[in-house]
Amino acid sequence: MGQLIQIEVENFKSYKGHQIIGPFGSFTAIIGPNGAGKSNLMDAISFVLGVKSTHLRSTQLKELLYHSPHTMGPNEIIKKASVTVVLQENNADFRFKRSITASGGSEYSINDKLVSFQDYKAQLEKFHIITKAKNFLVFQGDVEAIASQSSADLTELIEIMSGSIEFRNEYDILKREEKNAAELSNSSFNKKRAIAAELKAVLKQKSELETYEKKKSELVKLNVEYMLWKLLQQDSKIDKDNSDIANLSSQISSLSSESSTANTNVESQRRFQAKAFKDLSKADKNVKLIEKQLEENQPTLVANKEKADAISKKISILNSNIESLSSDSKRQQSMESSFGKKYFKSQSDEANAISEYYMLESRLNTEVQSLSQLLNDTSLKLSTMEMKKSRAEVKKDELSKQLSEKKEQKRAYNTQLSEAKSRLSDSSSNKDKLISDIAKTKKSHEKIKAKELEINEKLKIILQQISQTRAIENESKKERKDAEILAALKRLFKNVYGRISELCKPTQRKYELAAIVTFGKFADAIVVDSQQTAIECIRYLREQRAGKATFLPLDSLSNNSVSDTLRRAHPNSRLVIDVLEYDSKYSRAISFVCGSNIVCDTLEVARELCYNRNLSVKAITLDGSVIHKSGNITGGTFSKTGSLKSNLDKWERGSINSLIKTRDELTISLNKLTKERNFSHLIENLEIQLADAETQYLSSNDNLLRINRWLESCSVESKNLERQLDVVDDELELLSSEISSLNNELSKASSKFNKASEPVFREFCSKYNFSSIDEFNSIIENKKKLSKKQLEFDNHISKLENQILFEHEQLEIINNDKSRKQSLLNQVNEDLIATQAEIQALESTLSSQIKQLSKLRKAHNDLQSSFNSESNKLTEARNLYADLTSSLDVVTKSKSVKETELAKSLDKKLAILRKCRLESINIPLKSGTLTSVPISLANISTRPDGISESSLVNNPVHNIKPDYSSLPQSSRAKLNSKNISDPNSEEAREIEFLETSYSSKIASINFELSSMAPISHAREKLNALQQKLEDSDKEFANLRNVAKNVHARFSVVKKSRHELFTKMYQHISQSIDKFYKILTKSNMFPIGGTAYLNLENNEEPYLGGVKYHAMPPLKRFRDMELLSGGEKTVAALALLFALQSYLPSPFFVLDEVDAALDLANVVQLANYLRLRSSQTQLTAPGDENEITSEKNSRKSKGKKPDPSNFQFIVISLKQPLYERAGTLVGIYKDQQSNSSKTLTLDLNQYPE
Repeated sequence: MGQLIQIEVENFKSYKGHQIIGPFGSFTAIIGPNGAGKSNLMDAISFVLGVKSTHLRSTQLKELLYHSPHTMGPNEIIKKASVTVVLQENNADFRFKRSITASGGSEYSINDKLVSFQDYKAQLEKFHIITKAKNFLVFQGDVEAIASQSSADLTELIEIMSGSIEFRNEYDILKREEKNAAELSNSSFNKKRAIAAELKAVLKQKSELETYEKKKSELVKLNVEYMLWKLLQQDSKIDKDNSDIANLSSQISSLSSESSTANTNVESQRRFQAKAFKDLSKADKNVKLIEKQLEENQPTLVANKEKADAISKKISILNSNIESLSSDSKRQQSMESSFGKKYFKSQSDEANAISEYYMLESRLNTEVQSLSQLLNDTSLKLSTMEMKKSRAEVKKDELSKQLSEKKEQKRAYNTQLSEAKSRLSDSSSNKDKLISDIAKTKKSHEKIKAKELEINEKLKIILQQISQTRAIENESKKERKDAEILAALKRLFKNVYGRISELCKPTQRKYELAAIVTFGKFADAIVVDSQQTAIECIRYLREQRAGKATFLPLDSLSNNSVSDTLRRAHPNSRLVIDVLEYDSKYSRAISFVCGSNIVCDTLEVARELCYNRNLSVKAITLDGSVIHKSGNITGGTFSKTGSLKSNLDKWERGSINSLIKTRDELTISLNKLTKERNFSHLIENLEIQLADAETQYLSSNDNLLRINRWLESCSVESKNLERQLDVVDDELELLSSEISSLNNELSKASSKFNKASEPVFREFCSKYNFSSIDEFNSIIENKKKLSKKQLEFDNHISKLENQILFEHEQLEIINNDKSRKQSLLNQVNEDLIATQAEIQALESTLSSQIKQLSKLRKAHNDLQSSFNSESNKLTEARNLYADLTSSLDVVTKSKSVKETELAKSLDKKLAILRKCRLESINIPLKSGTLTSVPISLANISTRPDGISESSLVNNPVHNIKPDYSSLPQSSRAKLNSKNISDPNSEEAREIEFLETSYSSKIASINFELSSMAPISHAREKLNALQQKLEDSDKEFANLRNVAKNVHARFSVVKKSRHELFTKMYQHISQSIDKFYKILTKSNMFPIGGTAYLNLENNEEPYLGGVKYHAMPPLKRFRDMELLSGGEKTVAALALLFALQSYLPSPFFVLDEVDAALDLANVVQLANYLRLRSSQTQLTAPGDENEITSEKNSRKSKGKKPDPSNFQFIVISLKQPLYERAGTLVGIYKDQQSNSSKTLTLDLNQYPE
């Protein structure tokens, strides 16, 4: 099965560099103090075996790289890491390596050969290492979670380890296909059964049709007799009414001519008023145009003035910066010249010193000899002190220079600070001014808006009164006419469905008004199936001159989808289309009419949606108010409790004119307010300027804070330099004192040395012309001083060269900055000139526009007066015409009554003839034909409210003369009696009896016919159904075969998945109790505890959960959550060992699983691990393998472990466990290298 031999880590987490950990035995314990890197070793094993970084206490792979707590240079940062695990099987080593690349990705290799992750994973699975199931390790703290995991999670784990999860997707797909195939098969079977039932019913319908046709012929004969009798009755009434109407016609003609003259006067005056209104509208349009131009130019002028002010300030700042840069340039040039002179002077001194040095050196090289040790030591000390003093003096010069530079820098910062404070003050005042202007503008806007709302409410009421007054006058006549037109169209064309208002209704009564307002002009629109039907209907209306109608063809209406966001726009709002009930086949027409309109409970909700949320919709309230997409508010209706028609007679004459005049005045006021309210663009401009001012203020404030920080930092650095100068001065004073003391010592030593050495060096001095040895010492001293001076010159020359280079670069920067500022200044000056020119042009334009506006307003007021005068004249003419009309009405009232009676008789006769034509009742005629009778009454004005002589004379019924000869004498005997109009006369009672007799007979036959309900096409339908039944049989057979095939494929997949899952479940179910008993038995409880698994779904266990129950010794059954931490740990270990026994991996890594166990359970676990590590694989133990004692389990401690045994690697901090292991791996923290290190000890070499 293989075994883990060793692990190689390189720069992984706390392990620095390349380290080899191992070898590992069959039972290896990993120990070490907290923080040493034990868990990092666990992470390394998980990492190399493919576990994701999210399970390794990190979010990305780069976090797994070794990071030193000390600061590392750019070249020392570690960008790569790797972990290698060495597995051995059949004496062959397999090296699995996973690396972290510099880009942060992973590379996988097997035996040093790069492979893909899938190949890497597949090779691990050959060793029974399943990365997804993590069957080779238990993380720290996860052991209790394993026991407490849900039943669904345990099912998922078993599916992964058993391999049944590989069939899950195919299982789900085939299950859906099987369900769909079964549904289609059942649907086909039901369809076949329905066709068979329908065929049986059609056979019955055929017999009913024959009986129905016999009754129908009897009804036709009776209808002919009944219609002739009714026509004779109406002809008698028509003859009498015609004679009465002729007497009243002559009385009306005189009044008609007078009324016509008055009407002509009204029309003439109306034209005058229209002309005045047209002139007024044109003047109003001109005024609006000029006002709009003023509104557009005014913000531009203000913006240009502000721009000019800003440019002027910018020019001032740029001039100041250029002057500053010019002075800096001059100062920099002088500094560069000064340092150049110093440089050349130092070069000359250096040449002289070198020449003198070499001359003295050539003189001394042949004469100098070594001096005594005392003199040398004193001279060396003196030289050292002088060198220290020289360095201190150089340091003092450098500190002094730095201090002067800091002071100069501080002065520059103070200048910048003053400028920054000035800019901040300007920005703050500009911002406050803009805030004040915006507040004033918004306040004015709110006042105008409130006044506009008040006028809108008044205008809404006036418009409602005018609309309803006019509508009610014509409502009755128009509705009756439209109803007749629609009825005629439905009779002629079968695909005419009806009006929009008839095809749908609101779900609640409170939505009725909102729905009617939404429909608007489409409320009476007629819905048809297609555009061709609509064209035919329009052609019919045109031919019959029956009026106008709007048609909505369903096949050509655009159906725009409505956004779901509108449905959730507000809790108190709904789409109009959602509050209507209608047949789905009319949905296209309803959607077209309703669109995206919203019905709101109140006007406040509508305003919230349209004004605050800026939804581009039409909002209608429950009381009929409408907020259009343009933002205008209209609509509303009168209360339904009041009857407008009943109040019309009480209104004074001319009330309509008064309402119109009030409407015009309110409209003019509303237009003025609308013009005044047009502040939106001005507020937007002010808000944009405010945003710019706030940005400028924040920038100036940040700049001020930055300069203050610079000043503070500069002050701190100056103080530090002053303190350092004080320290250097103290050091120089001390060094001078020490040098003076050493000079005294050296002088004394030299004097003593000369006296003592004069006899010895007398000949030497004489030979080389030295007056004394002091002269020789002086030469030596001069040589040393020259060497020291040479070194100082070299350092000074190098500093001067660097300083000259730096000053030259600074001069170039200053000159470039000055050129850039000068160029920017020239450009800003050009912008200022252009802006000032624009301001002058705008001021000139505004001045001329204001003058023009004044003239136009004066002309507008004159035209308004003229319009009011013409309106008054029109009112007077209308009153005169109304008086004449009233007199004419009184005279014609009597004639109207007679005409009404005649019209009713003509209508009744026409209705009888139309009924004969529509119902195909062929009555005998002397003259005329029924085809001349119009099907619709829409083009015949014989109603009481629209009667004229021509309409009565030209009525089509006059051309049709029925033949009453076939009518029985008994039926027409009493119709010519004078008492027929008296309902109490005997003749009237006889006529009523005949009416009842005819009606009852016809009703009886109709009732019999209606109960039969024959199907006229039953014969044709019978043949079609027989063919349909045959086709249904074939379809059902095909679908049943498809369902069988899908079921067979599904059964194969289901069986495979079930077998794999059941095989593993049965194994762990049978073995888990044995594992649990071994881990829980003791001398006090030799039997141990009990553990078992339960399936929630026995038929298909993978669709349900697997419940795990464990009962420790002498304890009752309880849920896993109620067990203690140690009991949960033991239960989890038993479950892990049972799972591992089914698909054992080469090794099993446990990270501090004994944390919650007491001493006895730790010992029990250690003995069990030691026993199992000596077996070839982790199998369910039998009674013969039970652990009898700790002593017996340790008998094999002196033996070498078998590499084929099962392998446990346990991280533990408890001695009773790791002292029973065969191999110890110690992990410690190497403080010197700041890395985790390991030590390995084989305990098997030590006897018990």
